[in-house]
Parts: sequence; C-alpha cells; structure tokens
Amino acid sequence: MSGGGSVWALAIGWVLAMLCGGAGGLDSRCLAGGKHKVAPSPEGQLGVCQLYAANACCSPKVAQEISSAPLAKVNDISWNRCRSLSPRCKRYLQRVECFYRCSPSAARWPHPQRPTAVLEVPLCLSFCEAWYEACKDDLTCARNWVSDWQWGPQGNNCSRDCVPYSQMYRDGRELCENIWGDSFVAAQEPCPCLSLTGSDTDPLPEDGDSSEEPDSTKAGSPRGPCPASGLLRHGLRKRSVFMEDVEGSGSGS
Repeated sequence: MSGGGSVWALAIGWVLAMLCGGAGGLDSRCLAGGKHKVAPSPEGQLGVCQLYAANACCSPKVAQEISSAPLAKVNDISWNRCRSLSPRCKRYLQRVECFYRCSPSAARWPHPQRPTAVLEVPLCLSFCEAWYEACKDDLTCARNWVSDWQWGPQGNNCSRDCVPYSQMYRDGRELCENIWGDSFVAAQEPCPCLSLTGSDTDPLPEDGDSSEEPDSTKAGSPRGPCPASGLLRHGLRKRSVFMEDVEGSGSGS
C-alpha cells in the first residue's frame, strides 16, 4: 500500500513538473539574433520599457535608445523625417517598439523564414484605434515603415510628401496592419489580443492562435472569426521584416 502511494506521488510530481515547465517555457526565450538577448532575464532600469523589466529580452542600452528625449532615431530608423512626433504619438510608437525589443512574448510569433522578425502579432483593435487617435494629426511620409523609405548614406529618407497620419491611414486597423508591414494584425475583442499593457500576462497560447474563438454569430461578438495565427493562416507565403536589426539587411531595407 505504501509502495503504491509512493508511485502515485512520484507520478503526480512528474506531471506537475511538466506542466510548470511547459508554462514557464512560453516566456523563456527571445526572438533570435540582433539586439535581442539569448534568453530573457530581469533588468533594473528600462525607462519607457519598464513593463518588461521582470523578464526582459532587451538590454538597458536598447531601452535607453527607445526612451531618449527628444526621440529622433531608434535602431537607425529616423522617426522624425517630417517633424518631431507629438508626445502622445511617440508614446504609442514606443510601446510597440518596447514590445518587439523587450517582451519575451514576441517570440511566440517568429517569422518562419526570418526568426528576428514577427508575423501577424494580434493587437487589440481598441489599442489600434487609440494609437490612430494619438497620431492622426502627426505627419509621416511612409505608409509602410519597412519598405517605403528611400535609403541613403544618412539612413531612411522620404520617398513621398509628408501627410497627416489621418490621410495616410483610414483608421486604426489600417495603421496597425500597415505601418510595420505584416508584423501586426488588428483583432477585435473578445478575440485574444495584446494591448501592450500589464494585462497581457498570458493572453494567448504559445503559437498565437486560440482554440476557443468567440462565436461570431452571437450579439456583441466581433465581426467575422478571430484572426488565426500567422504561421497557420499564411504559412510561408508572407514575409515580414519588422525592424530587422542593421546587422542583417537593415531596418526597413
């Protein structure tokens, strides 16, 4: 009897260890290469990226670059080619940059061909709309900050006239799904999505897809099905180069 109890105790302990190990594995790696750390670890001072300090994939040096004031350039991409960003607009761009650089959750959406890039990370539509509202009166000269720049010795330059964000993008969805190529997709709540706040503790399974999508036929549900994982829905057909580090082919090149 006591022998059988010991076997059961060992079996239960093994199962618990596997479960705990699997859960911890979700945030135990970083996107490969570039300025990402090999594995996340606590960091003391991350400036505007402090949200990720407990388990960060970026170094304080990278976070300092994102936090600098006035903010003109991040990872050799100039953000002020038309004029300096308004404080509200800058904060949203910093939140997105902090997620990509510092959050271990970004590693859940690696591009299948280019692991330093992300593919179709689901951002909450409410976040996208707030981002649009914050930036709509700011100026930009590139719709896609990956591919629309003209590159020269001084870095990225405008290839078209500067226009307000509200003229470049129709709404928050267009902003989220175009400014960094196909790196992000807008998802309407209650679909699983990221708001880039502390509420993003563990909103999605490891592959970025949800096995329990809300019923789109019910009142109050989002229009149409929830976005599927980019890896499942597009496979290798789409290519994302979201903010690839200059050590590779260059940011936006």
